[in-house]
Amino acid sequence: MKKILVPAMLALLLFTAGCDKTPPEELPAPPPTKPVQKTPEVKPDNPPEVKPEAPASTPEPSTKPAEKKPVANEKKEQSMNVKVYYPDDSGMRLVEVEREIIVDESTDKYTAALETLMDDPDEENLTKIFPKNAEIRGVTVKDGLATVDFDGNISKGFVGGSTGEEFLIGSIVDTLTNFPEVKRVKFLVDGKEIETLSGHMDLSTPLERMNLTE
Repeated sequence: MKKILVPAMLALLLFTAGCDKTPPEELPAPPPTKPVQKTPEVKPDNPPEVKPEAPASTPEPSTKPAEKKPVANEKKEQSMNVKVYYPDDSGMRLVEVEREIIVDESTDKYTAALETLMDDPDEENLTKIFPKNAEIRGVTVKDGLATVDFDGNISKGFVGGSTGEEFLIGSIVDTLTNFPEVKRVKFLVDGKEIETLSGHMDLSTPLERMNLTE
């Protein structure tokens, strides 16, 4: 009988203890949270165009323009005015006129001046005295002496007398001695010394200015 009562009393005590236990107070519920409103994304009407950066250019080395080299056969021309002497058409005297000549690397001023005497003068009262086809082979000036070398046509083509020979030689001498550095003139034909041009004047020695203008 006692064995039956003991378990029954233990069960009763457990039941009573469970009924006396006060349940824990319930914590107040947290206030409801408001939903977070998202700000609408504002897009610009015309977004700026982003250009890709150009790659840094490597500076080109500075080069100087190529210097112009003088051409070997390029001739430097220079014009100048000289005084030359033509016989007048009456055969009485020489007349001084001014002419413009062109000097370059192939023609010196002395040769250019004498070549002018080979052309027909523009003036009506003057005449050419040089023989046809006569050519100047060269003119050299040294220590006041001008040496003029003509080809053979200077003597072969000459048809004048003593007066014509005097005016021909005089026009050459006075034209060359008009350059201040020339004091005397010596004549050659084909590179050789001559005694006379046509038998009237002595050309074996150099001649000074003849002054046949009066």
